Amino acid sequence: MLTQTHLYQEIHEQPTVLATVLQQEKETIGRLAAEIKQRDIHHVVIAARGTSDNAGRYAQYLLGAINGLTVTLSTPSLFSIYRQPPRFGNALVLGISQSGKSPDIVSVLAEARRQGAL
Repeated sequence: MLTQTHLYQEIHEQPTVLATVLQQEKETIGRLAAEIKQRDIHHVVIAARGTSDNAGRYAQYLLGAINGLTVTLSTPSLFSIYRQPPRFGNALVLGISQSGKSPDIVSVLAEARRQGAL
């Protein structure tokens, strides 16, 4: 039998946590879906670092396969090191961060917001 590590426990609690989040955020999800349709968004940019990048890769697959959206992963160092952010245009920009405070991810989202992306 596997030793029940913290990671093991987190993996196995994901279905319950996801169901709870979906239930609690039902209205927000509905508003976001309506906004995506209204803006006719066909491109998603995902900003993530470290292990959050793994979740981003999974989201890239799901959004592409289920919704037919073009999904790319941002390069946060373009913002933080090179100070050359790309043009987001009419994209949905999704930030994934365990803490929600990663400076790289926050800078990508701030620039996307400044450019009028969703």
